[in-house]
Amino acid sequence: MQIGFIGAGKVGVSLGKYFKEKGRNVAGYYSRSPESAAWAAAFTETTHYKSLEEIISGSDMIFFTVPDDAIASVWREAKPFIHGKIIAHCSGLCSSNIFSDAASTDCTAYSVHPLCAVSDRENSWKKLNDTLFTVEGGDYSSQSHMLEMFAEMGNRTCVINAQDKAKYHAAASLASNHMTAVFSMAKELLMECGFEEKAAERELYTLARGNLDNLLSQGCTQSLTGPIERGDTATVKRHLEVLKGDCRAAYLANAKQLAKIAREKHRDRDDKEMQRLLSEESEKSNQWRGL
Repeated sequence: MQIGFIGAGKVGVSLGKYFKEKGRNVAGYYSRSPESAAWAAAFTETTHYKSLEEIISGSDMIFFTVPDDAIASVWREAKPFIHGKIIAHCSGLCSSNIFSDAASTDCTAYSVHPLCAVSDRENSWKKLNDTLFTVEGGDYSSQSHMLEMFAEMGNRTCVINAQDKAKYHAAASLASNHMTAVFSMAKELLMECGFEEKAAERELYTLARGNLDNLLSQGCTQSLTGPIERGDTATVKRHLEVLKGDCRAAYLANAKQLAKIAREKHRDRDDKEMQRLLSEESEKSNQWRGL
């Protein structure tokens, strides 16, 4: 089966390279940017296609690896040339329903999402060995073939419902992109304390990595540490006094979730003082936003 890619960005190139390394037949790439498609084809040792009609004709399975807001329009352009193919996009948010009226073309449509931070075209494919792929779309029989394809490459797989895609993607964003935001805030705070940027990144990474290891081995509840886990309201209050703006808001929002986990961990402890502090501080924030 020949696999073609419409779109030659980070996800398309990473998947194509990964498929090639796993012995899959990758036909090549088409992109509105000929330079991008040519680079992707050279990098993966495949073909640079010059038109949608060409790549569709030369492929049995076609991945639409374009930005989310472009999937529907590119599908409309491809629709006149496509019949009886397996089609998929890699959006974490959108479902296969974005391929409107795919049944009329006798195509089987999927959304296939790698639960992985794909940050560049040259190296991210190496991470895909240990990546979960979520699959949505098709029917039971055809879906099993898609799952088998990834399982044969050594990947974990999971079926997800179309109506759950937004919630699934929000979870991924919280654990990945939003973690980057929190890390950036922490780095800025350390730099204000006199740390060099690289030193701040290195030390915070070491701290965060240890916490992630604990999360995996012990779970959220048992791995929780820190002032909120200890019920140390004085420390939390002091933190909130020195934090400003978005950093303070992020700390407070996370503190509420941490307090919830701490209650689970220490069921016999009275945490009314912590709850009162967080409630009062939230009210102050709401008042400031209303000014």
